[in-house]
Amino acid sequence: MKLLIIDDEKSIRLSLRIALSKLGIKILVAASGEEGVKIFDQERPDLCIVDINLPGISGIDVLKHIRKKDKDSIVMMITYISEVRLAVEAMKLGANDYFTKPFNMEEIKESINHNIKYIKKSQEISYKEKKEIAEIIGKSKDIQGIKSITKKVGNMPYDTFILVQGESGTGKEIVAKAIHFNGIRSNKPYIALNCAAIPKNLQESELFGYEKGAFSDAKKMKKGLIEEANEGTLFLDEIGDMDILLQAKLLRVLQEKKFRRIGGIIEIEFSANIIAATNKDLLEEIKKGSFREDLYYRLNVVPIYTTPLRERREDIEILMDYFIQQYNHALNKEVKGMTHDALEICKNYEWKGNVRELKNFIERVMIFQEESLIDVENLPENIINYSTQGKGSVVVTSNLEDVEMQVINKALKENGWNISKTARGLGISRITLRRKIEKYSIQK
Repeated sequence: MKLLIIDDEKSIRLSLRIALSKLGIKILVAASGEEGVKIFDQERPDLCIVDINLPGISGIDVLKHIRKKDKDSIVMMITYISEVRLAVEAMKLGANDYFTKPFNMEEIKESINHNIKYIKKSQEISYKEKKEIAEIIGKSKDIQGIKSITKKVGNMPYDTFILVQGESGTGKEIVAKAIHFNGIRSNKPYIALNCAAIPKNLQESELFGYEKGAFSDAKKMKKGLIEEANEGTLFLDEIGDMDILLQAKLLRVLQEKKFRRIGGIIEIEFSANIIAATNKDLLEEIKKGSFREDLYYRLNVVPIYTTPLRERREDIEILMDYFIQQYNHALNKEVKGMTHDALEICKNYEWKGNVRELKNFIERVMIFQEESLIDVENLPENIINYSTQGKGSVVVTSNLEDVEMQVINKALKENGWNISKTARGLGISRITLRRKIEKYSIQK
């Protein structure tokens, strides 16, 4: 935790520093508003003590700058009794408290100590919320494997590169957050860039930042996301949509762990875990010339594949229970779950949109749900229709596993036990087919 003291009187800076050093926090000092603003931008302290009557940039202007940059930093103003009017103005502009000179040192210590406890408590709540967001849900073998990898990678003491690949909606960003927030970097920055959401001509400035005057609209210096992620994690979502020219620059930066802001001449060092994610087949993109092969191998140090939901159906019930409880809390309801028939229909549904589609489905159902159990009649029409037609089960039945076993057995015989051909015909992967064969003890 950091405290910044901004006061032009050396005696006040020294006395505050000595008195507050016993609180076990890092203390920074500045003798002017200009110096204080610079230190604030670099260090982002949790608390600030600012003299209102500063030479150059006034304490009020310093407060405005702090509030523009950070609405959560605690700011306490120091003023003479004759300047209380300015203190009232400061409170209106977002100051948390003020003290008049000559001030009571014990009173300031007590206030700072109280705010330290408040900040720590807020950080604990924030961390708990982030951990919940980063929770990987499921019991399937694939999910257990992903959990194991994220735990190991998240606790590595050195930087590494992770490439998360999988269909849309399979939870690639959840994996990235799990690595960060459940590991040793959890209290460091987690910075995300969605390459598909940023126009290609803006991706470079977002990533590297720029110096004042680097181009016509560069009115002031701006840090890039690589710099913001220093010591933490940089998540490059939809990396397959990154501009091919920017890929070359990124590769050099990742290899050297140095970069320059646009228009800058100074090389800035950085240290961070780099996690990239994509729903594209990057090897195919390399063949097409839209993705660099050398960048692919640089990022693919730790490969993670997020399995589609149709290939881990044992996780569907767990995920639905998890989301039902989430929306029970959000909507103040007490839905206990699903009836057997409704559950079987959902387990048998294709879920092309994967976990994202399942979550949206549960939200839609929960908004209108009045009974304690979700029944077949509460399900959307497309899910019910899929269950009674097409690739789903032929009828809603309590013996769906028997039906599935018979369908697989018949398909295997028709295809001469050719695993690849049978899997394609059933619309599942070879791995899933082999698991089903083992599960039902199907033999030639």
